Amino acid sequence: MATDIIELKTGQFSAIALTINSSSLTTIKRALSRKVKSSSIFFKDMSVVLSFTPSLEKINLVTLKSHLTEYGINVIGVTDWQNNLQKEVLTTAGLVPLGQTLQSSDILPEYRYIPPLILERDIENGEVIYAKSQDLLIYGDVKEGAEILADGNIHVYGRLQGKATAGVNTNNGVIYTQSLEAEFISVNQRFLHKENLPDAYWLQPVRIISEKSGLIFQPLLKS
Repeated sequence: MATDIIELKTGQFSAIALTINSSSLTTIKRALSRKVKSSSIFFKDMSVVLSFTPSLEKINLVTLKSHLTEYGINVIGVTDWQNNLQKEVLTTAGLVPLGQTLQSSDILPEYRYIPPLILERDIENGEVIYAKSQDLLIYGDVKEGAEILADGNIHVYGRLQGKATAGVNTNNGVIYTQSLEAEFISVNQRFLHKENLPDAYWLQPVRIISEKSGLIFQPLLKS
């Protein structure tokens, strides 16, 4: 199986961990374009922690940072560097070397929320709704093929059948829904696809929070 050029996954920090498995800037930019095209709103203003792989020693890090910024990806720091020479290279490129014991609260920005975005209708197949710096309240169903995102919490007073991402650029998201039927769930950069959602909470009213161990599902009283 071929290795992905661009790997995104959760790590020890709350930001998404980014690993780049190529030393070709052209290849990296092409892979970034494909990733972002698949879900442009999800990548908008995304904060990542970059892993210092051997591939990064062979490329111009200033240009790499520029490519990532072009696609809306903000590198808040670099982990897995091994020595002072690598640390100096990162600093010269304008990248922040992160210590292995740094806490996520030290690197994530604090967000001030404005009043929530409230929608009193169903979110239909193909629609993408993003509540930037807000909570998102939906009085209706989120249909299969729809996607909802919020920097804060998501409340679905109906059936959640599409994709939902809470805490896009924060560490404060929670998802509430009256019926869990989702294609994809992400809370604070920890995520599960439909096939991995717990059977015990399927079609049930739930609260979904994020902890270091992963996503936690809690029952809600039916409204």
